[in-house]
Amino acid sequence: MWSLSGSLGFGCSDEAIIRTELPSEPVASPDAGEDEPLYALHAIVFDPDYNATSYVLLTHTFDLNAISLETAREFPGYASIAAVGGKLLVADGETPSITRYAIDDDLRWHEQESLSFAGQGVTAVNAASFERQTFASEHTAYLSFEVTRRVVWDPTRFVIDGVMDDSALSDRDGLLLDSTLNRQARVSDGPVLKPFYYHDADWFSYAPYTSIAVYDRETHREATILEVPCPVLELGNRDEAGNTYLSPWTFGPELALYGQGAPLCVRRITPDGRLDESWSPDLTAWTGGRPVKVLRYLQDGKALGSVLHYEEVTTDFSGGYDEDVAGELEEHWRLWLFDLENETATEVEGIGAMNSGFHWASFDGHALVFVPYEGWGRTRVYEVDSEGEATQRFDTLGRVSEWIRVR
Repeated sequence: MWSLSGSLGFGCSDEAIIRTELPSEPVASPDAGEDEPLYALHAIVFDPDYNATSYVLLTHTFDLNAISLETAREFPGYASIAAVGGKLLVADGETPSITRYAIDDDLRWHEQESLSFAGQGVTAVNAASFERQTFASEHTAYLSFEVTRRVVWDPTRFVIDGVMDDSALSDRDGLLLDSTLNRQARVSDGPVLKPFYYHDADWFSYAPYTSIAVYDRETHREATILEVPCPVLELGNRDEAGNTYLSPWTFGPELALYGQGAPLCVRRITPDGRLDESWSPDLTAWTGGRPVKVLRYLQDGKALGSVLHYEEVTTDFSGGYDEDVAGELEEHWRLWLFDLENETATEVEGIGAMNSGFHWASFDGHALVFVPYEGWGRTRVYEVDSEGEATQRFDTLGRVSEWIRVR
C-alpha cells in the first residue's frame, strides 16, 4: 500500500507563459554537477488555431503545490521527453530527431548531441516521438515507422544500430493493419511487446483482436506473435512480478453499447512473453456493468482505470448508432481504483468527470494523475492515495502529458 508522506499545501497557478530567451549555441558542461534529484514535466499549450508548443519544466522535487511554465524551456510542436542514464532526451516536434541534454544542479540545460532518424527512412513530422518508441533497456530502443518497420538504436551510446524489416504481420479479414502508440515511453525489464490493431478504411470498424509482436532482445527480430482476443490494446505497464497489463486508448465502448462492435477488455502478458490465459476478468462485473478503458497498474495489486458512466446519458442503445451520443459519452468517464487481487473496484473520490484517456506518473509510491479540461487547455494534477481518494496538487496551463524522474 502507498500513502501520502508529510503534509502538503495545495493550490493552483494561473501564470501566463513568458517565453524564456535561451543561448543560441549549446553550452558545453563536462563538469556539470548532477547530484540532486531531477524531475521533468512536459506540457503542451495550444493556440486558438490548435497549433501546439511544448514546454519542459525542471524541478528538484515532485512534491509541488503549484507550478508555472514561466521558467520552462520551449520546444516547437508536439515534442516529447524520456530519460535514460540520468540524461534528458527530447524528441523534436517538427523533425524526426532526438536531442540529449545534461542538466546541472542549478537546473541549467547543457545540450550534448542530436540524433536524426531521417537517414533510416523516418521522415514524417514528429515521427521520432517517444509515443512511437519501445524501450527494451537503456541500451536498446525501437522506433516504429511504416507500421511494422523499426529503427533499433542505443539511447545511452546515442547511436543507430540499424533498421529491422522482418514481420509476419499484414492486413487481414478485410481490415488494415496499424501500429499502436504507447502514449508514455518508459524503460522496463521483461518481454519486448509491440501491439498492432486492425481497422477499416473509415476508422469505424475494428477487429475484435490485437496482434502483439514479441521482439528478441538480442537479435531484435520478431520472435513470435501473440493473438489476444481484445480490440485495440495499446497501453502496457508492468507489475512487480513482471506481468504486463494491456488496455485500450484509441478504441472506445460506443460500438459495443450499440451492439455493433467488440466490448473493451484488458489482458495480461506473463513475464516470459505469453498470454496469461488464466487472467481474463470481466471488469464490468466490478464496476456495476460500466465499461473500463485505460488501466494503469500502480503497485501492491492496485490499478487506476477510466470507467464510463453511460447511465448518465439518456439514450436508447437498442436503436442505430448515433454519432452525437457517442461524442457526448466522452464527457462521462470517471477514475476508479481497482484491486486486482480481490477483484473489486471503487470510484476515486475528488476528481469527477474526465476524459477516457489519462496520463499519469508514479514517484516513490505516490500516484499522480493528469486530468485535462477546457478543451485540453489546462490540466489538474491529482495525487491518488491507496484508499481511492484524490487530492489536487496543482492546476496548470496546457495539457500535461509526461512527468518523469530523470535521475
